[in-house]
Amino acid sequence: MTQLIFHHNHQHLPPASDDVLPVQLYGLIGKGRGDISVIGNPVIDKIKRLGVQIPSQAMDFLTIALAVTAADTFVRRADAEDGWTRRLSLHLPLHEPARWLPLTKDLERALHFLSGDIWSFNFQKGGYPPPEPYCWPDRHRRISLKGLDCVCLFSGGMDSAIGAIDLLAQGRAPLLVSHCYKGDKKHQDQVAKVLEGHYSRFEINADPHLYTRKTDITMRTRSLNFLAFAAVGACAVRAVSQQENIDLFVPENGFISLNAPLTPRRTGTLSTRTTHPHFIKSIQGILDAADIPCRIINPYQFKTKGQMAAECKNRQLLEDVVDSTVSCSHWKRKKMQCGICVPCVIRRAALHAGRISDTSSYRFETVADVLNKTDRRDDIQALRIAVTQKATRNPGPWIADSGPLPVATFEDFQKVFLDGLYEIEVFLKAEAAL
Repeated sequence: MTQLIFHHNHQHLPPASDDVLPVQLYGLIGKGRGDISVIGNPVIDKIKRLGVQIPSQAMDFLTIALAVTAADTFVRRADAEDGWTRRLSLHLPLHEPARWLPLTKDLERALHFLSGDIWSFNFQKGGYPPPEPYCWPDRHRRISLKGLDCVCLFSGGMDSAIGAIDLLAQGRAPLLVSHCYKGDKKHQDQVAKVLEGHYSRFEINADPHLYTRKTDITMRTRSLNFLAFAAVGACAVRAVSQQENIDLFVPENGFISLNAPLTPRRTGTLSTRTTHPHFIKSIQGILDAADIPCRIINPYQFKTKGQMAAECKNRQLLEDVVDSTVSCSHWKRKKMQCGICVPCVIRRAALHAGRISDTSSYRFETVADVLNKTDRRDDIQALRIAVTQKATRNPGPWIADSGPLPVATFEDFQKVFLDGLYEIEVFLKAEAAL
């Protein structure tokens, strides 16, 4: 088991060892000692720019999420006994630990479902308090919250672009919350600058830095950080709008949200659960119990990506911005979308189904060209197998492999899954890849 000890003051952190990893929360890179890792350095300044005091429970939830991100990033799966499942013990101070102690098991269960790891939390007193907001707009560029009525995750992907376009077309005024990993901001800015309507943006980055060793790249818990940033934004919007609860929109197509394993081999390690309905329900329960006033809503839970594109409330605007969106799971390696990973194929199939011109640049423009490339065709082969099995395999147990689903809407989940496979089938046939 790896112990991660957190504190915002490096003087309270123990020396690093093989089994103990000290991490400074909200720390400055290069400051303090040379044996500690840091996370959240830019976060406090960004929160201050909201111009309002956020409640301590939202700050504590963000502290928990940053600690989880640090553990997920700094502890490599390759070092686990089975090469995958890590045992992670997190010791961190909270501003109001008494509020979170009864929720410890709920957090551990939700994160086990999300990442497949074994999580253990030890909450203590002395956590970072909610920062005092900046009071001088002429000295610090504050984020305007006036007139806003909701929050929407804004990643720079196609689904989040459609989500923002649809909200604005409906007359909503969202705070667009972006987790600005290196390279993502450019795409987010390109989409945001042409949006039509009243909105503001809250851009923030966890910015994890490990003092030594290689980091893990699977990042199964990334959505928890995204939701924590959004929860902070929701509390800020609520402080200005005086609404009882704030809608927190997570625009994600239902096929990807379910992310049922395409083949039996992909169950587990190759099946992420970042927006799975069970995980979202678990986090909503935690937010409710912690008195964080936001409702997580995925308006596209029962829509495929193609249906989202076809039914977008401003199709012309979508066509104008789609080339600026990124769907690829590998694009950061080559700074270009590959065109053949599972997210890329779903994107291309969606644009084909929605009859929206796709002039995006892909490393592999023609899908069929990779069928003979043994080092490139794994995702395409998995999609071909799934499409072929669609006619004979029972969709109920298939989608249940990705996690529990509510009985009342189980048929709707089956339908969106089959509809998503059908979109892929049509596209692969059009590409002569099936």
